[in-house]
Amino acid sequence: MRTVCGLASVALALLPLAGGCQALNFLRPRDPAPAAEQIDRPGVARAAPTGLPSKHSFRVAPYVFLSDFEIDRQRQQPLFDELARLRDQVYRELLLPPTTAVVQVYLFESKDRYERFMKERYPDLPTRRAFFVAQPRAIGGAEDLLVYTYWGDRIRQDLRHELTHALLHSVIKEVPLWLDEGLAEYFELPPARKGVNAAHVEQMRRGQEAYSFKPDLAKLERMKEVDEMGPAQYREAWAWVHLMLHSKPEARTALLSYLQQLRGSRPPGPLGPKLARVFPDMEGEMTRHLAQLEADAAPPQAQVEAGR
Repeated sequence: MRTVCGLASVALALLPLAGGCQALNFLRPRDPAPAAEQIDRPGVARAAPTGLPSKHSFRVAPYVFLSDFEIDRQRQQPLFDELARLRDQVYRELLLPPTTAVVQVYLFESKDRYERFMKERYPDLPTRRAFFVAQPRAIGGAEDLLVYTYWGDRIRQDLRHELTHALLHSVIKEVPLWLDEGLAEYFELPPARKGVNAAHVEQMRRGQEAYSFKPDLAKLERMKEVDEMGPAQYREAWAWVHLMLHSKPEARTALLSYLQQLRGSRPPGPLGPKLARVFPDMEGEMTRHLAQLEADAAPPQAQVEAGR
């Protein structure tokens, strides 16, 4: 297993996982596609390496955006204003301390150029729309927090998701895989949605997944590698985060206390047993929570008819 989570300079090599770092815990299974093999053939010249975007740059604290195309700042100002507020939103809701860490965001103009760069720079990684990488500097103990993506139809969602990973990592070095992704799924949504992902609720309650869905936090907590998590696991991770933040105050306290413990020098162990003291029937509590979210999302007339 390999990691790109701060144990070695990933710009040079990907080394085997060692220590407590989560392997690929910032990657999200988005639009997977098979990677084409690169074959060296005699007499065939290699294409020039794809460089990082650097032609244009601007700062929106705590991020520095670098692109190989000119972004219409006036038109996109609402997006960048929202991203600037994301740091305060994450730290305020999770009671985490502020940080001065800078996140470098590399925006490619096209999906093709972005994917070529990722295959050249990180050949062992799967194909995804966006990545967060914590990369140690050559000198000193600090890390460079890097986000790579391209300007596509879901740029808002992708940036909020990956920047949430970066913001968490800047204050908590090791977040369990399921929780890291659950929080990123939660904060990728616009603030007005209050973390409610209607598509996730629909799939878990009415889609094909509803017939086999059985909440199992202990199983999620045993997952250590990103390849173990499919779309269903990402949805469940989001659901546990939403349950903790929007149900009993004791559940919220359990999550916030756990995040503080993760900042300490000793691993706090799994969160499940702590949450079980709040919800003795965890599976039933999750089922009821999703049902309530579904009811809240229903049109007013449907809610009236459902109550009859």
